[in-house]
Amino acid sequence: MFVGPMLTVLLVVTAARIDRGARGGGTWCRPVPPGYRHLSRFAVLAARSLLLNVLGAGAPLLALGLLSSTQLVPADRAVEAVMVPWVSQLGLLALTLWPARQLSPVAALAAGFVWTVLGVVNAESAAWTVLPFTWLDRGALPVLGTHANGVALESHSAPAGASPWPPALLGALLAAPFLLLPRLHPSGSRSAKHLTTLDRQVFAPGATAILGTVTEPAPRLEPGRPRVVAAVLGMLRGTALTWLCPGTVALIALWLSWHDPNASVQLFTLLVLPIGALVLGLVVWSAGGQGWRAVASRATGISGPAVVLTLVTVAIAVAVSLITALLCLTAGIPAGHAWPLALTSATVGAMLATLTLWLAIRTSQAVAAVVGIIGILFGVLVGGTAMQRTLWPLIPYSWANYLDLHRMSVTLPVSLVATALFTLGITHATRKAAENS
Repeated sequence: MFVGPMLTVLLVVTAARIDRGARGGGTWCRPVPPGYRHLSRFAVLAARSLLLNVLGAGAPLLALGLLSSTQLVPADRAVEAVMVPWVSQLGLLALTLWPARQLSPVAALAAGFVWTVLGVVNAESAAWTVLPFTWLDRGALPVLGTHANGVALESHSAPAGASPWPPALLGALLAAPFLLLPRLHPSGSRSAKHLTTLDRQVFAPGATAILGTVTEPAPRLEPGRPRVVAAVLGMLRGTALTWLCPGTVALIALWLSWHDPNASVQLFTLLVLPIGALVLGLVVWSAGGQGWRAVASRATGISGPAVVLTLVTVAIAVAVSLITALLCLTAGIPAGHAWPLALTSATVGAMLATLTLWLAIRTSQAVAAVVGIIGILFGVLVGGTAMQRTLWPLIPYSWANYLDLHRMSVTLPVSLVATALFTLGITHATRKAAENS
């Protein structure tokens, strides 16, 4: 219901990043129709999405059937358990493919996340026929035999006896308009023009003589003191963080203006904070990782810039957490609840942000995103239910929600130690990233 569609979104985002890094595999500078190129990418990703659903649904059903005959699922139901979610996800695939190719991976990831959450929350709406995001999950309900939250369907409930194919086919048809959307700018057109101009300059008559001309060396400048902090802040100034952080704070303030602040604390600690820490780590390394080999060649070395990058990430997470706690205090929560909220959210937020940053550097941004999304899902399931009584120590993504002194005495020291360890891991991971870039 949630992880399956989000894995499809991550598949699209990762493929778009690889495609952009490889400059379209050479197709940007060749006479390939853009519409055909976009449709080809969609077809390839659709096949890989089918493989994801086979591995995610078909493989466990096969394993259960082999282990015990009492758990054997009929073949037609097993096929539906794979095909219905896959067909439903084709619209989501096309929806995220367009912003991933035309805007940015962050925009595609945000669009896919919002669409998936809306689909899960409204899957059983009576108006599902006119709500396109419900088509993503509505068809899976009668196949799985559960509500969107995993509770078994009652025999009298509407989805129990419904056919899964109408919403699934509507979800697939949703792909058509997104595949026909116009391009905001021709992919790679600037690269093609640049290459054409370069070819004219290099191969024009007399270019060889120009290239062979000996010029006087430029005067050597004495190196000044490197300003690492200013360089890191300047690097992040052009990223989405410049509007995401103040925008998040503004939305929280707007939300608190007409919702109960005491009830809204859990929304911040279980959703806003972990999602923000995930996006923060991904955006920071997306900006810093592109020129890390150049950073390594400077006199500052690698360790200094890596520590500064981590400290800036932690500072952003702490600042947003403290401002949010101040907004909650202003909205009316008791001061005795505000200071544990500020302390816990700042500490846990710093830990989660450094975890994401370390995973993005050490493995890849796709792996970091997968770990973050699954962690957020389990954090909501455990932190928002009675399961927190026994499972709370195992799910760090839910720790910001525990504001009693007994559990804070565990979560705060562990979070601080984990943040220090992740910082140390980041310095080592950036050294390998510089070698492999």
